[in-house]
Amino acid sequence: MLYAQDRPWLKWVEILVVFALLIGIDVFFSLGTIQNELNLFYVAAILFALRYGTIFGVISFSMLLLYKVLYTGLIGEDIFLLFYDTNSLLTLFYYFAITVIVGLFSTSFRERYEISQFRNEELKDENTYLKETVDLLNTSQTTLRQKLLQSEYSLNQLYELAVSLDLPHPELIRSETIRLLKKTFLASDVAIYHVDRSQKSMRLLIRQTDKKEFPQTIFLDEASSMFKRFFQVQETTLRQLDDEDTDPMLLAPIIVDGTTREVVVIKRLPLRKLTTDDLHVLNILFSWIGTRIQNAENLIRKEQHEKMHKGTSFYKKEAFTELVAIQEQKKIHHGQPYIVLDYPLGYEPVSLESIEAIVHSYLREIDVVGYDPDENKLLLLLPGTNEEHRQRIYDRIEGILIQKGV
Repeated sequence: MLYAQDRPWLKWVEILVVFALLIGIDVFFSLGTIQNELNLFYVAAILFALRYGTIFGVISFSMLLLYKVLYTGLIGEDIFLLFYDTNSLLTLFYYFAITVIVGLFSTSFRERYEISQFRNEELKDENTYLKETVDLLNTSQTTLRQKLLQSEYSLNQLYELAVSLDLPHPELIRSETIRLLKKTFLASDVAIYHVDRSQKSMRLLIRQTDKKEFPQTIFLDEASSMFKRFFQVQETTLRQLDDEDTDPMLLAPIIVDGTTREVVVIKRLPLRKLTTDDLHVLNILFSWIGTRIQNAENLIRKEQHEKMHKGTSFYKKEAFTELVAIQEQKKIHHGQPYIVLDYPLGYEPVSLESIEAIVHSYLREIDVVGYDPDENKLLLLLPGTNEEHRQRIYDRIEGILIQKGV
C-alpha cells in the first residue's frame, strides 16, 4: 500500500525537522558535508521527492541550495563560483534533475495508484450493489412466485364466479350471488334490495337469513347514517365505528345502466379471514353482477315482445305463470313472501293501454302485471308482500279500477 499523507503541514514539518537535524549535525561537528559532491542533503531531497512527489522534492532541494549558499558564505568562499563554476553547476544541475525526475516518477506512480485505488473502491461499491441487487432479486422472485400462486388462485376464482353468474334471468343471478357470497366469502344474512327511481326507498328482492332481520321496505329518509353515506358515494361501504350496531357490515351497489339499481346488504362478513385479494375479487363480483343483470334484462327484453300483449307491459298468462313459479322458488329457498291478485274486468271495451296507465301509477317498480284474455282478468304479482296485506291491497286496487270505470 502506498504511503499517503493528507495533511500538508506535516509534510513541511518532516522536511524542516530532517534538514534541521542534518544542518545541526553538519554545523556542530564542522563536517562541511554540504560541500561534497555526494552528501546526505542530496539524498534527503531525492527521498522527499520520492516520498511526496515533485513539488516537495523541489522544496527540499531549494532548502539544500539555500544552506549551501549560506555555508559557502560563512566559510569565506566565493558564492558566485557556485553558479559559475562548471563542476559545481553541473553537480547542482545533476542532483536537481535527479530530484525532479524522481519526483515526476513518484507523482505519476502515485496518480496511477490513486486511480487504481479509486477504481478498486468503485468495484467494491459495484460488487456490494450487485450483491444487494441479487438479494433483492431473490426476495422479489420469492414474492412474485407467491403473488403468482395467489394470482392463479384469484384468476381461477374469478373464472368460476364469471361462469356462475352467466345466467339468463336476473332472479337467477341474484340467487346465485347470495350463494357465492355465502360459499366463497363466508357471508351470512345477505339480502338484495331494489332501489326506486327517486332513491327514496328500497324494496326487498331476495334474502338469505335465519332471522327476519331485513324489512320489506327501507325508507332512506328514515334510514341510518350508513345508508345515507352509501348513497352519497354509491360505492362499496363498510360499517364504521360510529355507525349503529344494527347496521349491516357491508353495503355494495349493483350498477345497471350507470345507476345504482340494486343494493347488496350483508349483515355479517368475517373481514379478518379475508385477504386483500379476496376483497378485491369481492368488488369485482359486485361490478359483474350489474353487468350480468343488464345483459339478462336485455336478453329478456328481446324475448318479451312475444311474452307480452302488444303495445303494453302486461305479460301473457303463460309468461306470468313462469314469473310466479320463480317467486315460489324464492319463497321456498329464501323465505321471500309474495302474493298474486286477479281482478275480473268489466265487459265495456277498455284498451289495455288505458288500464296500464291507470294500474302502473299505483304499483311499485318491482310489481308485475299480467292479463288473461280468456277470462278477461288482470293479474298482479307483488313480490315481498306478506299474505296479511292481501285484502287491503286487493280492495285498494279494486277501488281504483272501479273509480276509473274499468
